[in-house]
Amino acid sequence: MDRVRRTHLYAGVARRLTGSTVLAALVLGVAAVLGVGAAHREERRPQGGPPVAVAPPTAPRATTAPGPRVVVDHIAFGPKRRAETAAYAQRHYGRATAVLQPTMVVLHYTESDTYASVRSLFAADRANNGELPGVCSHYVVDQDGTVYEVVPPTVLCRHTIGLNDKAIGVELVQASHGHDARWGARQVLARRVQVQAAVGLVRMLQQRFGIPDDAVIGHAMANSAKGFRDLPGWRNDHADWQAPEVSRFRALLAAG
Repeated sequence: MDRVRRTHLYAGVARRLTGSTVLAALVLGVAAVLGVGAAHREERRPQGGPPVAVAPPTAPRATTAPGPRVVVDHIAFGPKRRAETAAYAQRHYGRATAVLQPTMVVLHYTESDTYASVRSLFAADRANNGELPGVCSHYVVDQDGTVYEVVPPTVLCRHTIGLNDKAIGVELVQASHGHDARWGARQVLARRVQVQAAVGLVRMLQQRFGIPDDAVIGHAMANSAKGFRDLPGWRNDHADWQAPEVSRFRALLAAG
């Protein structure tokens, strides 16, 4: 019915306009539509400047709650670091590329109490285990629930030996403060705002890249993970996010 009423209205207006007026109105209308579209495209594609909040990408699978807002705060990842990354990938995975096509997510916690210290470490690009590039993860979830994208999830990042060529790294701000590694993960799980933001982020990444729940693992689980491979024979020695805590995290994913 609404379509019929609009059709009659347009027909009445057209009868009262001259041919040139109709043409002018049509041109103005098309220009207005194109102008709005361009403005929206620019809003969704920020260029440089300070960190900005962006909406999550459109997901192919519906959820009962929206994803978290993500603050884009990319570290410098220019030609030099990309070349270092491609060389690292060649040595460890047999393929020289800085491009990531993710099939899994690895959970970490930062062993620090602030987002700023983590970002500074990732941005420094210092050699680790005698090799460049420096370490980094794609996302950092602060204790107040703020989610930061530090590296785009389609760029290979060095965060988990043997899985960097297939995994997105998600860091949660938490230090162990002298306790064992499981204590740190339990603090995160007990911090409602932080763990809810992390679950929302991981669910969003799962939807975007088709990652199943059982491909969300902890750093401590990496050496036995499906697809683990490191050509020089390196192994992970981290104990953060062990199987019991990851099981609790996956339960939260499934509950959504």
